[in-house]
Amino acid sequence: MPNTVASIAPRKSHYRNIFILDSLEWWDAARYDASADLVLTYDFGLKHKIAAMGGEVYYIDHLIDPSIMQENNFLVTEFLKNWHYDANKKDIFTYKEIPFGFSLRLDIWNELVTLSRLALCLESLKHLSFDTLYLGSDDTRIKTVLDRYKIETHSVSKSTSAPIFYFPIAQWLDDKIRSSGLRGFLVRVREIVTAFYGYIVPFIDALIPRSKPQQALFIQEYHPTRKLIEILKKDPLLRVILVNFTRGSKLLDHRFERLIPISGSLNTFEPIASTLLRALKEHRHASLILTNGEDISDELYTIIEARITPRIVPVLRTLHSVIRYLDNHPIRLEILIANMGLTATLVDCVCKARGVPSYLIINGMLTKEFMDEAKYATTINAYSTSIKEHYFRNIENIVCLGDPRMDNYPPLDAPRVINRTRPTITIGTSGFNPIDLNSYVAVEFEFMYDVLSALQTMIEQDFPMEIIIKVRPNGYLKQYADFVSAFFPNLNVELISTAPMKSVLDKTDLYISIYSQTLFEASCLGIPAIYYKKDTEVMDPPFNGECELVTARNVDDLLQALHDFQSEHTRYNAFLDRSVMERYIGPLDGNNMQRNVDYVYELLQKEGQA
Repeated sequence: MPNTVASIAPRKSHYRNIFILDSLEWWDAARYDASADLVLTYDFGLKHKIAAMGGEVYYIDHLIDPSIMQENNFLVTEFLKNWHYDANKKDIFTYKEIPFGFSLRLDIWNELVTLSRLALCLESLKHLSFDTLYLGSDDTRIKTVLDRYKIETHSVSKSTSAPIFYFPIAQWLDDKIRSSGLRGFLVRVREIVTAFYGYIVPFIDALIPRSKPQQALFIQEYHPTRKLIEILKKDPLLRVILVNFTRGSKLLDHRFERLIPISGSLNTFEPIASTLLRALKEHRHASLILTNGEDISDELYTIIEARITPRIVPVLRTLHSVIRYLDNHPIRLEILIANMGLTATLVDCVCKARGVPSYLIINGMLTKEFMDEAKYATTINAYSTSIKEHYFRNIENIVCLGDPRMDNYPPLDAPRVINRTRPTITIGTSGFNPIDLNSYVAVEFEFMYDVLSALQTMIEQDFPMEIIIKVRPNGYLKQYADFVSAFFPNLNVELISTAPMKSVLDKTDLYISIYSQTLFEASCLGIPAIYYKKDTEVMDPPFNGECELVTARNVDDLLQALHDFQSEHTRYNAFLDRSVMERYIGPLDGNNMQRNVDYVYELLQKEGQA
């Protein structure tokens, strides 16, 4: 049965009951009448169950037309830019003349977008007539929004244990960003080791005679900069400063790295933190009025205060440590991959205040007009002319030097041999985008259900194949094992999570994914690729459905694309053309890293002359 996603279009003027339930775990069939009730859920499993019963069901977080949500994306982004300013556009969060409110956005971004999404979606209920609304949820924000709209609820309890089929964003944030338990302990151990190393090594450096002084630069480590760090840190005339030891380096190579020691008593910063939090209450000025007329500013500031209150003391200690280190060890240049990441962003705050230039190499393709996660640097490598034109709107400080990672995909010596009789078809999993109002937490399972349904149909039509599901790094492998078992028990599927993408593509004949740079990686290897657009996010080229990339929007489209792959249709040829791909991803000549290295030296030379 094909599974559809639609904005809410009520079938009736009146409902007996409305059920808002997180998942199948809250379901109680005894109270439900498919002919008279409405169900709203986060969970693909519950939605699929109700739809199979002929009932009316929608996703809680996907009820509004995408064009309206896109308008609000711009409003939410504007609020995120301004929430920490007072009426005079002065940053409330300023320490030792360093404004740092911008660095706190990662702690609040998802929560602000989520509340805005719920405020827009649940406002739809104000226009419906019903007798009783039953609420079963661990998400307290739903109750907050319903209370705001003066909608009375009756609580229900969990009735069973069942796999959930939506992305547990709160759990993921707690696991990856707000470390606790064993992970928190290991993070603290790393901080101690980093601080010790960061303190000791400068004393050793001072004892080493040098014919020429070293130029220092800070680099934010992630995929686009890892090889760059390896190259630059071995130049004896450079001193490369990092937040932590690089990942994947040989142990002895760490001797070339310099780390910023984060230390000091947290108690020292508590009075300052209290003053800043009090100032936020007194001088906050930003507001967010959604397109439906709802002013949710107070609710957003309540979330902000709850999130940053326990964080502000350690943030101040980190900022103090960064200031202290850069006072003693000035740098000539900072290299970033995004305007996110706590310590790197605090380094950037200090550098901006002191006039130190920055070079930002974007972290993957940027295809959302409203976003600003990589727009604040002296110079920015946008990879390509398309990203420069669409995401950056042709601003002047853009260079197009390519993505260093794409050097792993040089021109092929010979055309790839594609098996079209029994192909290996790899599916790159979809994913929830927590900072786009048009995304919804079950999107990855809607995507997977459609793709596997299409592949199952092809198999039933005597088109044998091997199927691989490549789970994204922030996905949960067990969810996919449970999903395949529940909905496609007769499909033979290989699940892969941690293997490098290239090793998976090396055994692939056809690749299907969401809006992802991995589509380019597949095409560079001569593998036909399909973008299955189950998402409703508004995207720049080539993910806008109007470019060379083969795009399917429903199961019928996908089946046609699979038949076209089988018959070697020419529709796939354009996106296999490297000159076409270069418009979107930048140069594919294998020299992107060298271009970036040369540009860094050029920037350092300019600074030296200045």
